[in-house]
Amino acid sequence: MSTIRNAVQGLRGDGRGWTLLIVAIGWLIISGSRILFPALIPQIKVDFAINNASVGFAMTLLWLMYAGLQFPSGIMADRIGERRLLAGGAIIAALSYGVFYLSPVFVGFLAACSLFGLGAGLFGTPRDILVSRTFPDADNTAYSIIFAAGSIGAALLPYIGATIANRLGWRPAVVWLLPLLLLVGALLWWVVPSRESSGDTGTLSAVETARRTLSALTERSVLLGSSVMVLFIFTYQALVSFLPTYLVEVKDLDQGIAALLFGLLFVASAVIQPISGHVADQYGKHETVLSLIALSTVTLLLLPFTNALIALALLVPSLSVRNAVLPLASAFIVAELPEDVQGAVWGFLRTVLFGIGATGSTVIGLFADRELFDVGFLGLAALTAVAAVLWVGIARRSPS
Repeated sequence: MSTIRNAVQGLRGDGRGWTLLIVAIGWLIISGSRILFPALIPQIKVDFAINNASVGFAMTLLWLMYAGLQFPSGIMADRIGERRLLAGGAIIAALSYGVFYLSPVFVGFLAACSLFGLGAGLFGTPRDILVSRTFPDADNTAYSIIFAAGSIGAALLPYIGATIANRLGWRPAVVWLLPLLLLVGALLWWVVPSRESSGDTGTLSAVETARRTLSALTERSVLLGSSVMVLFIFTYQALVSFLPTYLVEVKDLDQGIAALLFGLLFVASAVIQPISGHVADQYGKHETVLSLIALSTVTLLLLPFTNALIALALLVPSLSVRNAVLPLASAFIVAELPEDVQGAVWGFLRTVLFGIGATGSTVIGLFADRELFDVGFLGLAALTAVAAVLWVGIARRSPS
């Protein structure tokens, strides 16, 4: 705990602590909601009479909408500031819970997924730009704290949702979040500083913005870092979308136990993420990230060969090490971007990265319907190993 306390030192003052807190709470609800839906897949499948591939497509659609908003929200963040986008994104995501609740058919469920992806998409890139600009000397720590809040949400919301769903159905398990996120939207408008533009971004022409964006995208460190991120987003999306279902259908666990282990994965993430951010700020980001990627490869590789309940109870939470990679990789890439087009470039990258990564749900769903769950997870382990090789290329060319 002392390490975590040390990690938040220097993040306070000038209202920065309140900004970090409310943004973290917003991400807790949004990120937790993304994990809540996979935990409710059994009830959703029965309600709409659909298969794994169909629900995998729904999760992919949500992520595609999320990805599609990253570039425009990045451009808007450069020009009008982060406050409007963060508050607006939270409110739109909140309204989607009402659409989920009222959806009479699967098409309505898909519309709700799209609306939630829209709101979450307006939140993601401005959140990262705000953190980078507000905490320039402790960005790894600040990023990791916000991602840790997301992990807490991912641990709590599926458990709460599954409890509600078992008694009242999956729709009430979603709609109770609506007033909470509306309140967060109002608080974000209150605590996030107003900022009209950064540097000379507001005076850049579309052609000049495009030229500077292209120049930043072709930097070697940005290309390699982005490749690592897309592999981790793809494998993360595939893993979390179907891990509870995998534990039930392949490992023969009770749904309650599977949900508990799934939640423990994110509890462990909430501890590992701020610690890894602090370690990266203090002792070197490259070595920290490479170690985390190596552990991510090994733990996922072991999953298909582990069947005993006690062993799974140890292994599933240890999969959390991969959740510590994305905040550190994000902090690295954003710091490499020129400030005048930081939002535009990072938004474009997030659109591409999450757009490709969103297909992870559909791909693993296809493997699942062909009873090749284990083969699919071994493939995810192989992709994680490729990310380790790419990160070695970054570490050799840039200072820690």
